[in-house]
Amino acid sequence: MGTLVTRRVVVTIAAMLGMFLAAMDQTAVGTAMPSITGALGGLALYSWVFAAYQLAFVVMTPIFGRLADLYGRKRIYLTGILWFIGASVLCGLSRSMGELVVFRLLQGIGGGAVLPIALVIIADLYPVEQRLRIQGIFSGVWGLAAIIGPLLGGFLADHASWRWIFFLNLPAGLVATAIIMITFTDPAARHAGRIDYAGIGLLAGAAAVLMLLLLWGGQAIPWWSPAAAGLAAVFAALVVLFIRVEQRTPQPFLPFSLFADRVIAVGSAGGFLLGASMFSAVVYIPLFVQGVIGTSATTAGIALMPFMLCWTFGSIAGGRLALRWGYRPVTTAGMILLAAGFARLARLEPQALVQDVFASMAVLGVGMGLTATIFMISMQNAVPRTMRGIATSINIFSRNIGSAIGVSLQGAVLVGVLAARMRTLGGAPGAGLPRITDPQMALDAAVQAHLTRAGHEAFRQALAQGLHATFVLGLGAVLLGLALVVLYMPGGSVLDLAPAEGMAAGGAGDGEAG
Repeated sequence: MGTLVTRRVVVTIAAMLGMFLAAMDQTAVGTAMPSITGALGGLALYSWVFAAYQLAFVVMTPIFGRLADLYGRKRIYLTGILWFIGASVLCGLSRSMGELVVFRLLQGIGGGAVLPIALVIIADLYPVEQRLRIQGIFSGVWGLAAIIGPLLGGFLADHASWRWIFFLNLPAGLVATAIIMITFTDPAARHAGRIDYAGIGLLAGAAAVLMLLLLWGGQAIPWWSPAAAGLAAVFAALVVLFIRVEQRTPQPFLPFSLFADRVIAVGSAGGFLLGASMFSAVVYIPLFVQGVIGTSATTAGIALMPFMLCWTFGSIAGGRLALRWGYRPVTTAGMILLAAGFARLARLEPQALVQDVFASMAVLGVGMGLTATIFMISMQNAVPRTMRGIATSINIFSRNIGSAIGVSLQGAVLVGVLAARMRTLGGAPGAGLPRITDPQMALDAAVQAHLTRAGHEAFRQALAQGLHATFVLGLGAVLLGLALVVLYMPGGSVLDLAPAEGMAAGGAGDGEAG
């Protein structure tokens, strides 16, 4: 027994190491991008270094989750992490920005396997009662990556080379690979029949087109343009075809019967709303702190730390509370806290203190821990082991799609409000107010240099109003989530909501550490 427990802990550490690498890579690259651009050029491709990874990650997440159900966790996880390591090395060897974008796309494919399958492996190793008690540790991986990533990226860019951000994935990834290969024994895969390649292709195509529409909309192409309408039409057509194919296929890639379970339906829709509200709003918190309050970039980054730390605390508390009271009371409390946090942000004045933002982010962090964690575990616990991979991936996929839509929608609202406000003030003589195309102009030193004192204050007030509008949108999404949880999340204990096979499948016997 002692050896089994030790092996299980070692496998957990290896899975978490893979999660950490995939999570930290994004944050570390962000701080090093000025150095990367200086070395490789290609400023026009700047945003695609991030977008290529995110596009591949979102598209591949549900595919790898389902394949892990069909062919086993170990095989798919090892394939994903070795792919991720190889693509990381190629990123580090890039000789141009174009090459880096292509290799980041490949890296995102590997990340789409590593992150969800690591969570599925952990779900296989521990019964739900244990997972709920220790879930805060897994959530802490995200917080740690968000804190360490920017610091490591900046340090390596300044004192070594930006290429080491990618090269460091090699030794750490190989350690995780070796541990999983040696210590983790996957039960025999229960795959029967053929793979639903048509369903996989249509879902991947629809997700890719949607992500491109959200990435290009309002930037490369106007929202109200033939190009945007064409992408939207292609997306709609692919979704309709996907639904028809899945309904007629004997062994569908995505069984729609899953969503007949209210836990799965609420967890998926709730995850989407969390992504649309919380993850997109986090993008604009540093802009408020730096552009409206007027602090440094460092302080703006630190503003996210209370959110990450309190998310971990909320996950720990939420898991233990769910064991006592069930999913619905905990997720309801989490949604109420998220609503309270957004309401605080929406009421912040331009004269607000950084401490006011910290307090709001702490409230949001606790709320996120109580909701995101419970949505994930409730979905994993609502299905038998043979469907746990796709259930986990649906949760991650819906949250990422929600985030992409939220960022685009809130960005469009922010630019619209800011531009309208600036037009109103445009007649101010000698203010030097610019034409607004991107809210990040508020941080552009060249723009700031042309503003008079009155113009700077007008710009700051307009930016505050635009950001308030994005926070109100976030509040609206959270209130929808609150109504969803209250009306549709089933009551009862955690054990009551598990399928007969689900509880038996939640222990270490399903994913042997030995």
